[in-house]
Amino acid sequence: MKWNPLRMLCALAFASILTGCVSMPKQQAFNRETHTTIKTIAVLETHETRPAVFMMNHPGANFGLIGGLIAAGDMASKEKKLNALIEQAQFQPLGYFRERLTVRMEERGYTLVWPQSQVEKTKASRGTFGLRKAYTGTQGADAQMDINFGFFGYAAAGAGDAAPYRPTATMAVRLVSPDGKQNYYTDYFAYNNVFNMRDAVAMNADPEFSYPGFDELQAAGPRSVDGLKLAIDSIASEIARQL
Repeated sequence: MKWNPLRMLCALAFASILTGCVSMPKQQAFNRETHTTIKTIAVLETHETRPAVFMMNHPGANFGLIGGLIAAGDMASKEKKLNALIEQAQFQPLGYFRERLTVRMEERGYTLVWPQSQVEKTKASRGTFGLRKAYTGTQGADAQMDINFGFFGYAAAGAGDAAPYRPTATMAVRLVSPDGKQNYYTDYFAYNNVFNMRDAVAMNADPEFSYPGFDELQAAGPRSVDGLKLAIDSIASEIARQL
């Protein structure tokens, strides 16, 4: 993908969104006793998920617009290299998430009904963190699940050995009634909560997949992809546990 400086500058602002400068979705715990009849859940289409590389407090970002462009270019170059590793490993994040969430939810007694295409063909109107602003009805399911990756890839808290790159994933999840009018559950998750998402269900990254610099991450090859898989499985497990 050709480098888009505007896209990467927007990514620099992404951390501000996640750290609570805007309101996150209002959380609502799931009451399993009240919703014992829910057995089949229709999963809605979501955004395409492109793995990214992000550094909080990037040194270049301290020098105005030019510095921001330098920081964006640095991250874009690293992102391209990460995606090359992922393509080499033939890893598809959304497909893997589908597989792991299906397994974890089955362990909890749920059957998931996935759309023919996980990636939405028509853009839905979305609010904070990518969850839909409104829902239509569905048939053949006891509830609908709206999911959206906010960030997926490798992130570091800053430059230097003390701020290594770790697999990182954020996701928002909402469960609504078949007619889309009742909110049964809303929460958001952070594997390696480097963005300091307030009130998120946070999971620590496995130190086995911690890299002091991007060169070490790249040198790990397919091993670094295993760290991304672990991030997805951890979030899938936590979603199922809460339901």
